[in-house]
Amino acid sequence: MSTKDNQKVYFGDKKVTKQNKKDGVESIFTKVSENYDLMNDLMSAGMHRFWKKSFIDAANIKKNENCLDLAAGTGDIAKLISKKVRGKTVYLCDQNNEMIEKAKERSLNEGFYQKCFFDVSSAEKLPYKKETFDHVFISFGFRNFSDKKGSLKEIKRVLKKGGKLHILEFSKSQGENFSKIYDFYSYNFIPTIGDLVTGDRKSYEYLVKSIRTHEDQEAMLSLFEDAGYLDCDYKNIFKGIVALHRGTK
Repeated sequence: MSTKDNQKVYFGDKKVTKQNKKDGVESIFTKVSENYDLMNDLMSAGMHRFWKKSFIDAANIKKNENCLDLAAGTGDIAKLISKKVRGKTVYLCDQNNEMIEKAKERSLNEGFYQKCFFDVSSAEKLPYKKETFDHVFISFGFRNFSDKKGSLKEIKRVLKKGGKLHILEFSKSQGENFSKIYDFYSYNFIPTIGDLVTGDRKSYEYLVKSIRTHEDQEAMLSLFEDAGYLDCDYKNIFKGIVALHRGTK
């Protein structure tokens, strides 16, 4: 293992090697895949659906553009993208095979399979040629990447010149009183809901901790700029609980 690979990164609220984080995230998402969509609805009171629709609508996707849904999960973002394009131009990629299988199942059941390609791969080493995509989307997956800087550079490689990276991610809530309420809800209710619905409290404790140790809005902006993206900006959603980050190659 190289010195770079042995650098410590946050896995929840603990620092581990990049490989250990990758393995840990893989294990957690294999466990939660069966109830993933239900838990997203319960934890956000359904708000994640509105956030994701706004995320895709804001991208102004053209009908002939190639789009990558990275950390694709169960394919809800890809479904939204598929409504914006014609032809087979939507690529779904996730490092977890269970999630990709759920995405395939959804695409077949909900009628957008014919527009999609499916791949299992980490974000640090994508199976695509350079300058393939007009847009890359990451929805609530970036904080789980084991090498965020390396991933941003790899995404830039597969983007066309002028192509855009869009990341929707949990961020730092704004306002002292609101932040206290949000913290109380996160630390007390989310793990409890996870335990009641799935019997897996630890995975949802990881979820809360991963949000708190993830880069805030300004730190994310710096990551984009350091990776060489242009016209970088962000927009807070729901008092900063979620932020939409964008950059152009």
